[in-house]
Parts: sequence; structure tokens; C-alpha cells
Amino acid sequence: MASSIRAVRREQERAERRRLAYEKAAQKQAALEAAASAAEEYDRLIEALTGAHRVVLERRDWHALAAAPPTLPPERSAVQEAAARREQEAYRPGWFARTFGGAKRRQVELTAAVEDARVRDEAEFQARLQQAEARRAEIDFARRLVDRDPAAVADALGRYTRLGDLPFSVEGLDLVFVAGGRIVAMIDGLDLEDLPDRSVTLLQSGKASVKPLSQARVLELHRDTICSAAVRAAAECLAALPVEEIEVVMQADLLDRGSGHIGAEPVLYLRATLQALAAVNLPQTDAAALVERLGGHSDWSRKEGFRAISLGEVDVPAYERE
Repeated sequence: MASSIRAVRREQERAERRRLAYEKAAQKQAALEAAASAAEEYDRLIEALTGAHRVVLERRDWHALAAAPPTLPPERSAVQEAAARREQEAYRPGWFARTFGGAKRRQVELTAAVEDARVRDEAEFQARLQQAEARRAEIDFARRLVDRDPAAVADALGRYTRLGDLPFSVEGLDLVFVAGGRIVAMIDGLDLEDLPDRSVTLLQSGKASVKPLSQARVLELHRDTICSAAVRAAAECLAALPVEEIEVVMQADLLDRGSGHIGAEPVLYLRATLQALAAVNLPQTDAAALVERLGGHSDWSRKEGFRAISLGEVDVPAYERE
């Protein structure tokens, strides 16, 4: 009996060791997966911030739509009803149908078929009418857009751009219409304090390495984020609007060294033409380098980051956020 009990205990101890080994392996695997997930999430965040401009520029041809001939209203048609009536009028019941009541039932069926055909004719007319009205609305919208009607421009940006997909780098957009047909997009960019201050990398051991970012790196990250958002906004506007150029002003909260107050200030001005953006491969382009090549105006240094710029220098009227 004692030998049997010892055998049971040994088996229990072996089972417990296996359980502990399994739990330890599972915890290690979970830690490795968590580390990999954290590193991947950090990489995705950085790409979202600094790679927002990496899109393909696909332009809508509003000018062609605006030049389209007006759509005429459709004419009513009774083709199906007329066919059903001809069938009804042509019906000649035979002796059997007259004798046993089939003729009356058939007349009722043919009368119902005429009504069904009339309903189908009306439904098709209403569908064609809706299509014609939708087409007229599209052409009218295109014409107003070509004329740079402010409401149409704002509507087009809301309906035909993906700026709403950029919560990490674009917090708001307003439009300023300047005499001469100029359109300036005023973008609320991400503030410096909203950027990550630590990096997460995956070591060869499978562990995550979390390190604080240097101030210089955070400032560079802010510059790249602002530049990427500016290029993306310009690309979206040029794709959605019938314009050959767009002006973008990026704004961010800055510390006023004189008063000590923090407020939204313009930090980057970019004038981008369709020809210039169409000539570059945006998915393979560094945003800061592209902004510099396009002649973007900013005051940024590795030591202090962005300073406010004067919009008067780029002939943009004074603007106050609502």
C-alpha cells in the first residue's frame, strides 16, 4: 500500500511539474506575442503619422461633367400596359370556357394583368425620372464646383476625400476663399504634446525594448507629421476639386515665449500644384523632403522645432478658427 501511494504521489508531482512548465512556456509565448504586438502597433502609429501622404493621386474630371449636355426629362411610356390590353382585347373564349365559367376567370386575370402592367410602366418611369434628376443634380453640382462655389467646394471635400481617415494627423479643416479664385485649406495638425515620447522595438531575443525618444527625435517626428499631413491634404484637395493648385496652411499649438500662453499658430504653408504632385511617386516619397522641394514655407529647427510663421508673408488673409 505504501509503495502504491508513493507511486501516486510521484505521478502527481510529475503532472504538477508538467503543468508548471506548460504555464511558464505559455506565459513566455504570451510575453513574446505582446512584445511583437506592441512593436507592430508602434510601427503602425509612426507610419500613420509620417506616411499619411503615401497615396495614389486619382483625380475626378469635374470639367467634363460640367460640360455635359443637360438631361431631358423622360417621357411616360405605356408599352407594357398597351401590350396587356392588346392581349385582353384579343381574347376569344372557346366553347368550353364559355360553358364552364373559364372565360370569366380569364377576363378577371387579363384585367388584373393590365393593371399590373400599368403599375410596372409607372415604376419604370419613376426610376428613369429619378435617374434624370440625379444626373441633373450631378451636372449642376459640377458646374457650381467649377465656378468654385464655397458650399460646393466644402461639400466635395466632405464627400470625395479621405481626410476623415486621418485622426492621427488631421484634427480639423477649414477653407478660406481668397479673391482671384484661390482656395486655402487651413488644417489643424497634431500638436507636439500629442506625439509618442517613447519608441517600442522588438529585440532579437523577442523582448520589447521601450526607450524614451530624444527631444530632437520628437521634434523631427512632429515636422514629418505636419509635412505628411500637408501633402496628403493637398493631394486630396487636388483629387477632389477641379483646381490646378491648392494652398495648405498647417496649424499647431505653440508656446508663446513672451506671454507663456499656448495657442494655435500657423507653422507651415504649402502651395502645391497638380502638375507637381502628379510628377512624384507619393507612396515612395519623404514628406519633409517633398515639402522642401515644393517650396514650402516654415520655420523649423532641430533644437526648437516649429516657430509660428506670418501668413502675411505668403499673402494669406488673417484667419481665426471658429
